[in-house]
Amino acid sequence: MITERPELLAAIDRLNAAGVPAAITFNTHITALAIARSLGRHGVPVLGLDREGGGLGQRSRYLSALALCPDVADSGRAFVDFLLDLGPHFAHKPVLFPTNDDWVFATARHKQELERHYHVPFSGQDVIDTALNKTALYRAADALGIPIPQSWFLDGAPLEALAAGPHPTVQAVAAQVPYPVILKPDESRAFYEAYRAKVFVVNTPEEFAARVQDAAALGLRLVAQRIVHTKPGGFYSVCSYLDAGSQPRGVFVGRKLEQYPPDFGTSCLADARYVPDIAERGVRVLQALGFHGISEIEFVQDPDTGEHLLLDVNTRSWKWIGLPIASGIDLPLLAYRDAIGETFDAPAQRDGVRWTFLRDYVKLVRERAGVIPEEHVRKDEWLGLIRGERPADGTLVDGILDPDDPEPFYEVLKGELFGFVYTCAC
Repeated sequence: MITERPELLAAIDRLNAAGVPAAITFNTHITALAIARSLGRHGVPVLGLDREGGGLGQRSRYLSALALCPDVADSGRAFVDFLLDLGPHFAHKPVLFPTNDDWVFATARHKQELERHYHVPFSGQDVIDTALNKTALYRAADALGIPIPQSWFLDGAPLEALAAGPHPTVQAVAAQVPYPVILKPDESRAFYEAYRAKVFVVNTPEEFAARVQDAAALGLRLVAQRIVHTKPGGFYSVCSYLDAGSQPRGVFVGRKLEQYPPDFGTSCLADARYVPDIAERGVRVLQALGFHGISEIEFVQDPDTGEHLLLDVNTRSWKWIGLPIASGIDLPLLAYRDAIGETFDAPAQRDGVRWTFLRDYVKLVRERAGVIPEEHVRKDEWLGLIRGERPADGTLVDGILDPDDPEPFYEVLKGELFGFVYTCAC
């Protein structure tokens, strides 16, 4: 990893020699690895930036250079100044790819400044704030006629009043919700930083009130939501790239088949399964927001009604972005090419391709006493993955394991053996 400015400037000179704009990823972990592999295989030089070593993407052979950068803990000012200092040294405007919320916020907040030297192919802070605010998102979906899980909003009282103690609004909602019930944060990242959890699951009115009060004291507003007990394969995601006019250039639909941890975890097995109605709803929400960029919109299928309910929006690339890439919807390439003025539309996706994060999938199977869901992954697919087959030849891809680019998977093995964990809420 490059740590000194002269060495980094020399690396930029080497990137310039490629004759095409570079891509720059921040937070060079699982998501950035998929982006680097995608763009690198198309001849795009990729500069990886990170605030620390250890990210799994940092060992990819598709990174042209890797450098240490400032953290974004100060609202991104030091990081943005770092980018602005480097900007004049690039022969062509690079394209920026932040890969988790912290880096997206920092870049979006200072988008106008950064656009002097960089292409920033995603929305500014105002649009992103609206999309990520659960209360605003669910109210917007309701106005569009897009169904959501039954929800109870707590925005009728200021946070100061909620933090002061039992509030009539909270008591009224706590008395009517079905238990157990989920309490979801308006701001997921700040909530995760405070609690190292994605949601609260509460079982009594007393616990409900205590959680709301505790979160409000930290400046966090919550939304109550009925738990949807869906069947395996009932979680769908609309994954897309919309251009600056909010026109879709590529739209993919996939299913989350398994997650780890089993309750409210992240995907460790997913497949490509296009559903036109879900795709249309996802794009409609993004267009209503005026969104630009790569995103993932999550839906859950209600087992009682069969209806697909909007759950969440990620205004960035996400952990299993390698699945749409393998299925023919190369979202990073769409964003890159659109940014540099070579816009194109993706073809129809190839259904049936599966994505796994082998490390977490193995843990999940162990916890189930070795029961492997054979309907999801067959022996021949595992063998194809190990041999290095990639769609269109194979049907299974892993977030890390790729014989064409083996070092990141070695880092997984090293982490499992020696206990090193790179911190990333991706």
